[in-house]
Amino acid sequence: MMNPVVAIVGRANVGKSRLFNRIASKKKAIVLDLPGTTRDTIYETVEWERVTFDIVDTGGLSDDRSSIHFRINKRVKSVVDEASAIIMLCDYKTGVVPYDFEIANWLRKTNKQVFLAVNKVDKPDDPSALSDFYQLGFKDVFAISAEHGYGVDTILDATTQYLKSLKKIQQQPEKDVITPLKLVFTGKPNVGKSSMVNYIIGNELMIVDDKPGTTRDPVELRVEINKTPMILIDTAGIKKKKDSQLVEKLSVMKAKDAIQKADIVVVVVDISQGITGIDKKIINMVQSYGKGCVIALNKWDTIGKQHRHPLLNAISNTLHFVDYIPFIPTSAITGEGIHDLMNEVIKVSYNYDYRIPTSDLNKFLRKVLNEYQPISNSGKIIRPQYIVQVATRPPMFVIFTNTKAIVKENYAKFMIKRIRDIFGFKGVPIKLSFRRKD
Repeated sequence: MMNPVVAIVGRANVGKSRLFNRIASKKKAIVLDLPGTTRDTIYETVEWERVTFDIVDTGGLSDDRSSIHFRINKRVKSVVDEASAIIMLCDYKTGVVPYDFEIANWLRKTNKQVFLAVNKVDKPDDPSALSDFYQLGFKDVFAISAEHGYGVDTILDATTQYLKSLKKIQQQPEKDVITPLKLVFTGKPNVGKSSMVNYIIGNELMIVDDKPGTTRDPVELRVEINKTPMILIDTAGIKKKKDSQLVEKLSVMKAKDAIQKADIVVVVVDISQGITGIDKKIINMVQSYGKGCVIALNKWDTIGKQHRHPLLNAISNTLHFVDYIPFIPTSAITGEGIHDLMNEVIKVSYNYDYRIPTSDLNKFLRKVLNEYQPISNSGKIIRPQYIVQVATRPPMFVIFTNTKAIVKENYAKFMIKRIRDIFGFKGVPIKLSFRRKD
C-alpha cells in the first residue's frame, strides 16, 4: 500500500524547501534566498506519531504566464491531485498578497484538507501574527518558523491526526518487504533525461524545457515496471565545474549524491553530439561508485537510417573502456528503444544482485588455471587455492593464494574478463582481489 502524501504548496520563496528539510530532518532540497530555486517536486518518507507518510516539496506557484512557470504550476497541481492533505505555506514578513487568495481559492475547490502555515514568525505564540491570514478562509492556521523549528511539531501533530482519521493507514501483513529499485537518470544538461522519465511514466510530470538545467533537485517518482517496483530519480545535468554557478554547483552535488545512493544508473547521452569528454567522465564516475549502468543513446530519431549502423560501430570503439556496459539507442520523443532500455535495466539489476555458488566458482577457477597461471610483480609463480564471492551490489570476489606477493594487474583484468565470459554480469563492475590463505 502506498503511503499517504502530504504536499507543501505556496508561492515562490515562502520557505517550502526549508519546511520540507525541517520535516525530513535532512537537507535534501536546495535552499537559497532566490525565488524559484525549487522547480520540481521532491519526496521523502517520514514518520510522525507512528504515522508514515510522504512529504513533498513542490515548485513555487506563480501567476507568471511564461512556459516554465506554466509547467511548474501544472506539476504542483498533479501532486495536489494525489495528496491526502495540503500544507499551504505563506510568508509572515510579506503578509497576505493577492496571489495567496488565488492559491487558497484553488485549494478549497480540490476538497482536500488544507493546513495553513504562516512561516517566518519569530514569536509563534503571538496571536496577532495570524490575524490577517484568517482572511484566506481556512479554519486551521499555524504560526511556524521553518528555519528555527518553531511550531513545526504542532502542524505535524494536526496533519498526522487527520491522516489517522482517513483510515488510510492500515496494518501491513508480516511478510518480506520488496525494496524498490533506485534507478537514477543522469548525464549532461539538456540531453533529454526528464523527457525520458516522462515517456516512461506516461505522464508529463517532470518539467521539460529547452533551457539547459531546468531540473535542479533530484526528482523522485515511484512506479512499477514489468512487476518491478522502482523509484525513478531524475537529476540535474552534470557539466564542467568552471561553467557552473552556485545553484548549478549545488545541483551537481545533489546529482552525484543520488548516483552514490542508486542501484542502477542510466547515463543519458545526446547521440547527435556523439560521446563527449564529459559523457566519459560521468560514465567513469558511475563505474567508480560501483553502480550498475546502462547507457541511453538518446535523440536517436535525429540520426538518419543510413548512418545508424556505422555510428553504433564507432560508439562501440569509443566505449571500449567500459565494454561491459550495454548501450541502447533511444528517443524520448518517439519512444523508440525505451522499452528495450527498461528491459535492460531490469536485467542489469538482476546481475547486480547475482551471487555465484562457491562450487561453480571453484570449478571455473581450476579451468582458468589450466590456461594461465598468475605471476607476481617479482616474477614468482602464485598458486591460487580457491575463490569466493564476498559481496554483491557490485559483485566482489577474493582469490586466496599461497603467498602475499602482489599479482600482476594484467592477470586481475584477465580473470575479470573470464568471469564475465562465463557468468555474465553485463552492466555491472566487478571487483577482484587476491589474499593469502592464512
